[in-house]
Formats: sequence, C-alpha cells, structure tokens
Amino acid sequence: MKKVLIMALLSLLIVLSGGFGQDTQSKQIDFNFGGAQIGPMDDQSSSTNTAKQSGSWSEEPLSGQTTSLGSAFEGASQNGAGQMNVNPVQNQNGGQSAVLSYSQYFRSTSNAPSNPITAPTEFDLQEQEPSMLYFGSSQKAIPYSQYQTYALTTGLNSFWIQGTSSWTQYAMVPLGSSLSLIGTSSTGGYGYLYDVYPDGTLKMDGYYFYPYNQIGYYANKEGQHLLFFNIDGQPSNIIVIDVEQYQPQPIPPVYALITVSSSRLRGYDVSVDGSHQATEGMSGEPDGMVTFQVPGNQYHTIAVEGNLFSFQDYKYFSAGMAYTLVV
Repeated sequence: MKKVLIMALLSLLIVLSGGFGQDTQSKQIDFNFGGAQIGPMDDQSSSTNTAKQSGSWSEEPLSGQTTSLGSAFEGASQNGAGQMNVNPVQNQNGGQSAVLSYSQYFRSTSNAPSNPITAPTEFDLQEQEPSMLYFGSSQKAIPYSQYQTYALTTGLNSFWIQGTSSWTQYAMVPLGSSLSLIGTSSTGGYGYLYDVYPDGTLKMDGYYFYPYNQIGYYANKEGQHLLFFNIDGQPSNIIVIDVEQYQPQPIPPVYALITVSSSRLRGYDVSVDGSHQATEGMSGEPDGMVTFQVPGNQYHTIAVEGNLFSFQDYKYFSAGMAYTLVV
C-alpha cells in the first residue's frame, strides 16, 4: 500500500514539474478573481516618483489685442517720397482704398507746417530721374526717356508729383501727409504757384523758379486740390491731389498668448523651449494662473513642473491666438 502511494506521489510530481530530464523553471500560477489578477508581484521600488500627467488645451482668437501704429506712416524714401500703410475710412462721398496704389507719392509729417507750400529749391535731376510718368487720373503711362525728348523740344513748363520710382499728375493721399512736387521750366524765373482748394478758394504765392524745382506740399484740407504754376504767362499742366480722411491700420499681433491654469497646483514652474518662463504665484496673477507670450506661427515646447506633477507638450502656436492649458 505504501508503495502504491509513493508511486502516485512521484507521478504527480512528474506532471507538475513537466517531466524529468527538462530544465527546471519556476512557474508562475496566476489566479483571476472577478477581473483582479493575483500572482507574483513585480519588484518595485518603495520610493514615489513624479508622475507624468496630462493637460488639456483650448484656443480662441485674441480679442482687442491688436496694436495701433504710433504713427500711420513709414519712413521716407531717398528722394523724399514715402509710403504709408492705411485703411480707408469710407466717407459719405465713397472714399476708396485706391489711395494705397499711390503710397509711393506721400510720406509722414510729424508737425503741420505753417504754410502748406514751401518755396521751390533747385533740384538735381541726375540719378533721380523717374522710370515712368503717369498722366491724369487715368494714369496713362509713358516712359520718361520718351517724354524727355518731347519736353526738350517743346520747352513747356511741367508739374509732377514725385514718387519713389515714377512721377504722376494725379494722386490720392491721406489728410496730413506730405508730398514732393517737381516743376520743370525751360527758362526759370519769377512766377506764381496756384492752389485751388476744394471749396473754390484760390491760394497764390510768388516764387523764383529754377529750371528744375522741388516743392514741398502738405495735404491740409480734405477734398480735391488743383495745383499749377505760371512763369511769364506760360502755365504748367495741372496736377490733381485728392485728399482723403484716413485712420491708422492696426498691426496684427505677431505673438500667441498662453495661459496655464490649475485649480489644485500651486508654485509650479513653466518653461518654454527649455528656458524658465514663470513661476505660479510670483507674477501677481490669480492663484493657479500664469500668462505669457510666445512668438507666433512657430512650434514651442511648453513644460509645467510642480509637486509630484510633470507635463510637457510640443505644439504649434498661431499668431493672434490665445491658448489656455488646464493642468
């Protein structure tokens, strides 16, 4: 009887061990009770590490964050004419954005001059010759080289609005802008410069004219101005300047605004692209909140580190957008 029991026990051991002659390996036997797995536990450190956690982003367009130009005008060019970036203000007569196409013919003026017209000064045409001339409001274009031959043979007095690369007989400009006028005469001498105002008022000033003259003009009254000069009974052509009321164009923001917000974390640090940006509670903002700007239309790595908390995200931030990260 004992022999039978011993043989039975040996058979059971062979089954459990996988048979004699095989490598002996420890076998893990797991039991599953109601979805909970019970078995050998992994070797874990008893120390607690910072947990990497998640955050959620939201975004919306910036509201009221555009920056107005301190001056509506940009710098003047080398020959006295400049450009201004403006938006038209539609007046009751239907002011048009066509003024933008004449931006090479006017520039900024910090202070209004006492006289809207300055006395002619001698102008050196060398290396300042225009490439094209534009006639009338129709802006018919003629190469300057072609016109120069005609002007020399006829000896006519001519009057122009000077631009960066061309001269014109018509321009639409903002109120308060300055222009450079060019007057040419075959003889020069004493004469008169006339400015017919929009209300029909005629302003006349006597000057000495050179063969080539540069005259400053300040657009001081809204409406259409007609200007010409006359030397010894020989009038020049008329130039037309339409003066419109305009307001500065706002500059679109070039940054993105980021707000990190948390209802439970305090004293956390925020870094951008590996550089420390701010610490919660040190910026004077409401508890749990940090707000800062990053260059827009770029990717940035935003990291938030706090007590037992770590979050990092590499994300594209569009200029003119406000982003909120809730952690």
